[in-house]
Amino acid sequence: MQPQALRLSEITISNLRSIQKQTFPLSGFTALIGYNNAGKTNILMGIRWLLSRFSLDISFFDDPNIPVEVEGVFEGITENVLNRLGEEKAAEVQPFLINGMLRIKKVQRVPGEVPDNIEFWAFIPPNRKGSKKSCWERCSEKFNCAFKRMFPESIAIWDFEGNQAFTKLLHEIFKPLERRFGGEFNEILNRFSEMLSPGGENQAAEIQSFDREVNDKLRPLFPSVRVELDIPIPTLETFLKTATLKVIDEDDGFERDINRMGAGSRRAIQMALIRYLAEIKKHHNNHYLSRTLLLIDSPELYLHPQAVELVRVALKNLSNEGYQVVFATHSAQMVTSEDVSTSLLIRKNRERGTYMRKRMEDAVHQVIQDAPSQLQMLFSLSNSNELLFADYVLLTEGKTEWRVLPALFERITGQSFALIKCALVRQGGVSNTRKSMQVLSAMDMPVRSIVDLDYAFTTATRDGFLEANDPDIKMCRNLFRELAFHNHLRLVNGLPVNKHSNIPASKAYAMMAAMPEADKPIRSIHAKLRSQGIWVWTRGAIEEHLGLEAKNETAWSNFIERSKSQNFVRNLPDYESITALCQWIIDGSHET
Repeated sequence: MQPQALRLSEITISNLRSIQKQTFPLSGFTALIGYNNAGKTNILMGIRWLLSRFSLDISFFDDPNIPVEVEGVFEGITENVLNRLGEEKAAEVQPFLINGMLRIKKVQRVPGEVPDNIEFWAFIPPNRKGSKKSCWERCSEKFNCAFKRMFPESIAIWDFEGNQAFTKLLHEIFKPLERRFGGEFNEILNRFSEMLSPGGENQAAEIQSFDREVNDKLRPLFPSVRVELDIPIPTLETFLKTATLKVIDEDDGFERDINRMGAGSRRAIQMALIRYLAEIKKHHNNHYLSRTLLLIDSPELYLHPQAVELVRVALKNLSNEGYQVVFATHSAQMVTSEDVSTSLLIRKNRERGTYMRKRMEDAVHQVIQDAPSQLQMLFSLSNSNELLFADYVLLTEGKTEWRVLPALFERITGQSFALIKCALVRQGGVSNTRKSMQVLSAMDMPVRSIVDLDYAFTTATRDGFLEANDPDIKMCRNLFRELAFHNHLRLVNGLPVNKHSNIPASKAYAMMAAMPEADKPIRSIHAKLRSQGIWVWTRGAIEEHLGLEAKNETAWSNFIERSKSQNFVRNLPDYESITALCQWIIDGSHET
């Protein structure tokens, strides 16, 4: 399958409802993720308006005194695309291309403007059309025709579209029928054109009589004009574009207009058409000339979880078969790890209006330079798509935290992670902590981390969170030497290791932390890391604080069950630290 190059890669929207001015990068399959009223639908509307011919009323203007502008960057307009476009249309587009990229802009200066007066501009690169400077040029009708051949009007599915979504989907589904029978159908219709058209030799007598007699009646009233009956000749495309669906109740045979159905029924039928379109397009459009945008607001609406997955797969398949899919969603099920990095986190506040946090893909490239680490980091973070639906991320090192912390936090505080909009994300390894925090910070996402005590000695100095010659680290290293002297404990570079040692390294850290002399330096280390958003377990690992004797599903499940008991809190080995941790987690949510 050829790469999906032909697409709208970026859109800049200005003064459209809640969007003051913001640029949004787009991939072939883009999820817009944000809370209600964040402005996700306004982004979809901006894309739709750019590719359509209609006027915006005053409700779409953030400030009615300045224009609404939408600028799009279109990529992948290769020589192959131009050749298939045809010589005449290609000649209209080529002067505006640079490296297969085309920039266009649409401007509406007055609310409710006549559609013909809405401005459509194309960007002229330097040294094109005799210009040494880049500039914008008003598009001609021939250019518009060529552009729409490559990027036709979008198919938009959201509540206020009404029956148009069904009509457009049906037209899309039956395009093969148009290609197969369009010529034959139009030939039949053309036989009637002479009979219906004004001035034709074979024009119907009834029409001739109408023209003659109406003009006789008009002449005394307005002698300088005459009228002719003009009946447009339909094509098969005309019929397909007006197609709709009837809904039949299988129990009583009663027929209903689809617009009279409930919202849930209409959405289910729309998504069924999406699934059918994906099926018939499979492997049929790999060498496409045009790229149709499919814009959907909340595809998961009214659907049960299994149905949501079916719809997601269908949309993903369509993105591989000639459609660019952009959708707004509230469901983590609509975004898998494959698409997390290019999803857009949409937020809104009073000062900025609707804006976008940096994409994970862009944040990773900003923070990390070498490709292998980028891939590892991307995989580590993208495995938790919940972070896209949160305002705050809590990174954990081990699986124990990931399994028991939600129940523990809710039992101690009476709140859930979802309530404080916190995503609990398990890292691919503690060595990723600094990079993960940097990537999330680059995304403007508040982040905190929970790590075992060994992190302070093995990684924190390398990551720059602690000084290499930290006096508290030195003191604890001396305690390890004392432990090694009295126990069968093997040290490498002054720290415990698992290999050739009778005592596992994790146990050695717990033994050192239990020494009275270790209390003061470990608390100091804890405070230093805590001030930088990292919580380190002062007893070695979470198991020591909770009294867990194993790291397995049985131990975790038993602990979660015990957390429901009345005396649970009283029996925690380290209640003080656990409550402090819970408060620290809540404090992190206030940084958003």
